[in-house]
Amino acid sequence: MNITPPDLTTIIKSEQHYLGKYTLVVGLILIVIGIFGLLSPVILSAATDGILAGILILGGAVWIAHSYQLHAHGLGDWFRPLLLLITGAIMVALPAAGIASIGLLFILYFFIDAYRNFTRPKVLNGIGRGWFFFSGIIDVLIALLFIVTWPQGSLILVGIFVGVNLIFDGIILIIVRNGIIGLTKS
Repeated sequence: MNITPPDLTTIIKSEQHYLGKYTLVVGLILIVIGIFGLLSPVILSAATDGILAGILILGGAVWIAHSYQLHAHGLGDWFRPLLLLITGAIMVALPAAGIASIGLLFILYFFIDAYRNFTRPKVLNGIGRGWFFFSGIIDVLIALLFIVTWPQGSLILVGIFVGVNLIFDGIILIIVRNGIIGLTKS
């Protein structure tokens, strides 16, 4: 197994195809939305709930149309899409409950990520052990923060963590874009 990371120039050139000419604009929009989320975390939490609910409802509707086209007769063929529709509808009707559910997903995510960080150095022969361990501790602390404040804390924490993530995603897009421009000029 090759554990040597690819050359940064190779990564940036391979991403050039996917990023396109709107990378700077998208990066800046993500940063602005992220900052707005840090200033108004409840609004970003509600927007996150609405987006996830919309995805669930759209997925359920598409799955129902697909099952109808296939003339599906089994209960399982109809149960999944109905579950998606019902879950999305509940998230729309009761946004606080939807945001609390997203908080539960974050708890699960951070514990799984902590586990990965604590076990990853074994796979990499100890490379970056300290950083993985530090990241695992941070993951556990964040998961505990969600647990201790759940469900009310999710109203704020979901918005904060989505906002921070959007800011970093925007920064990464701009960095990669600048790397691409630097590579094409040289």
